[in-house]
Amino acid sequence: MQARGLRFPAPREIDIVDVDLTAPHPGEIRCVADMSLVSVGTELTCLRGEFDPRTFWAEWVQYPFAPGYSMVSRVEAIGTGVDTVRPGARVFSFTPHAEAFVVDAREVVPIPDGVPTEHAAWSSLAVTTQWALRRASFTFGETAAVVGLGLLGQLLVRYLRIAGARRIVAIDTDADRLALAQAGGADEIVAAPVVDAVERLGGSFDVVFDVTGHPAAFAGSSELVRPLGRLILVGDAPRPSLQHLGPRIVADGVSIIGVHAGTAAEIATPADPWTAAAMLAVFFRYVEDGRMDLSPLITHRTTLDEAPAMYRAIEADRGAHLGVLIDWSHRP
Repeated sequence: MQARGLRFPAPREIDIVDVDLTAPHPGEIRCVADMSLVSVGTELTCLRGEFDPRTFWAEWVQYPFAPGYSMVSRVEAIGTGVDTVRPGARVFSFTPHAEAFVVDAREVVPIPDGVPTEHAAWSSLAVTTQWALRRASFTFGETAAVVGLGLLGQLLVRYLRIAGARRIVAIDTDADRLALAQAGGADEIVAAPVVDAVERLGGSFDVVFDVTGHPAAFAGSSELVRPLGRLILVGDAPRPSLQHLGPRIVADGVSIIGVHAGTAAEIATPADPWTAAAMLAVFFRYVEDGRMDLSPLITHRTTLDEAPAMYRAIEADRGAHLGVLIDWSHRP
């Protein structure tokens, strides 16, 4: 069996390729894609191939590279020994963009019937942002600023509202993204680079989330943090050599915490029950009961055949592309 998928053969190159699929081995399942989300910032960095040595980016992105890691699919076949899912089940996995694939059955999470597919496709980013609040030890009544209102920033605003933040300030230069953040729960919006926002807001926030991954935002974001507060880095800068510390990090005892979904618990324990599956159970409940409505964040839908052109459009105007979904139901 063959399946088509996306590949970046080399920096700034995009192809549609055929991949041979085998029958699932023991413990594996074969899935057929329904819908996947393009993680715009991450995948654009992978496409460009511009990152410092020894970074996570340099280790992860090896060309030819298969982009994507937020997939909703249906189980088509199961290998021997699999009793956690059945053919026809709708599941989420951290799988690259492809119309079909084989994966270990332990690496998929069943999706409840009440969760729309286009919402379930956000699952990987929902894990990352929920993990960010947990890593921040965020507590009811604290104040927070979110710097950068792409996919992750929008989700963080919504989680912070659900978590009981006393004050949420969203910072970006894009008016449309600021409006979406305000509709999603931000108390205040600031249309300015973070350096300019510091002059207006001062260093008063319990927690600041830098979701930009941009070297220039790091120092400014740190100046928004109160003494003994926390700066949470959710965007991983591909060029950390260009970052520099803000002027008050040491004097104010600011804690800097990095967030990556890969550091969440793999196996639940009483000390740390928050695996990706456990966090997804929370996310799915929020979607089902209406507390997490992502529909306004979806800006584009595309097919596999149209996807290379979509990536070129994202390169040309990243700001116009927020939630980009690949619909795999349009198969030849």
